[in-house]
Amino acid sequence: MKLVNLKKNNNCALGVRTPSGIRDVSSLSLPEVPKTMRQALELGLDETLQRLSPVFEQAPLLKEEDAVFAPVVTDPEKILCVGKNYRSHVEEMPELFKRPNAAPEIFAKFRNTLVPHGGSVRLNPFSRKHDYEAEIAVVIGRRANRVSEEAATDYIFGYTLANDISARDLQKAAGQWTPGKTCDTFCPLGPCLVTADELASDGIVIYGYKNGELRQSGCSREMIYSIPYIVSFLSHCCTLEPGDLILTGTPAGVIMGRPAEKQDWLQAGDTLSVCSDEIGTLTVTVTEE
Repeated sequence: MKLVNLKKNNNCALGVRTPSGIRDVSSLSLPEVPKTMRQALELGLDETLQRLSPVFEQAPLLKEEDAVFAPVVTDPEKILCVGKNYRSHVEEMPELFKRPNAAPEIFAKFRNTLVPHGGSVRLNPFSRKHDYEAEIAVVIGRRANRVSEEAATDYIFGYTLANDISARDLQKAAGQWTPGKTCDTFCPLGPCLVTADELASDGIVIYGYKNGELRQSGCSREMIYSIPYIVSFLSHCCTLEPGDLILTGTPAGVIMGRPAEKQDWLQAGDTLSVCSDEIGTLTVTVTEE
């Protein structure tokens, strides 16, 4: 099932994306039906599917072009990100990635970064080197504490797309990554959440576009650390809660990995898209602060 988070009367409302449009399930009068993404996450994947599957087609139909989206998850307790997780990306940036890691490289973003499909990324005035990073994002669906790699996928509610916008000069100057990663609007997220029963973690293909030009492509099968490994590893570092987000890394093709003369840093008016046949297309526009 493809769940979407809609903006409706200044609140968030749960919808289901279908080939004919979006079903606004928040409008159903049935008390057992989750009306928000948070309610669905708290119910868990199995219970949400059990409650929605028989009735979602009864909900009012909204045309895709008339929908106003919110980030797929608006209130994660944690946004955890994995760096250096595609060999192609490590190889294109040897200056930044000088030493191999014995474990995943983890950094954080915060809620202030979240932007929906159709939203805007605002340039940070303290940076002159804004970059994109097309990524697969995992949405946790059950409290996970010290889970095994073999059991890790049982704790995933679903998958969505993210763009890990990065201020490269701030990232390098600080000596650690967070200042360059967690500026306002630096985490577009969407357009929908594909539930884990419909999508295997090891076969998700993504593409990243800048102004319609293909810049990145990769498959989760190419990750250095697999999605189940990442979930297990992080669950041994801290307890993961329903709605927590994990950005799983980016493939080659970022601006910083290009030759100096071709480093066309983001500027106002640029359009960025992250695409996946399985999940959809997440598109945002770059604007001035």
